[in-house]
Amino acid sequence: MLAYKVNEFVELSEIKAHHTMKNSFKIVLLFTFIMTLVFSLTSCYKKKDTIANVTLLNINDEPIVGKEVRLFYDVNADSARIDEVSTTGGGGTATFNFNELYQSGQAGFAVLDIYVQGVIVGIIKVEEEKTTAETIIL
Repeated sequence: MLAYKVNEFVELSEIKAHHTMKNSFKIVLLFTFIMTLVFSLTSCYKKKDTIANVTLLNINDEPIVGKEVRLFYDVNADSARIDEVSTTGGGGTATFNFNELYQSGQAGFAVLDIYVQGVIVGIIKVEEEKTTAETIIL
């Protein structure tokens, strides 16, 4: 009788251990699935364009075509330097693309001086992953 009770207890312990392992495996599998899903959804981030548009107008609000516009930033020799040049098109707008300079996760991008024909005429705060526009009246 005692041997029967011991065998029954051993069998029940084995069944319980089997179900515990089975449940543990299910929990690990579910956790792995959820983590894979989370990482796959968050890794689809696509960096947006960082663009600056500078429009030149005369005092009659007419676009100035064919002027060279320079966006410039340089604090000292050790700093990151930005020096971009573009020419105004038919609408008087010079477009600058900073996708190569902007790194994802960077807080802010730059505040740049605007030069037209070698003369500083204003500043532009270029925001990360946005199109920033500035209008200058000459």
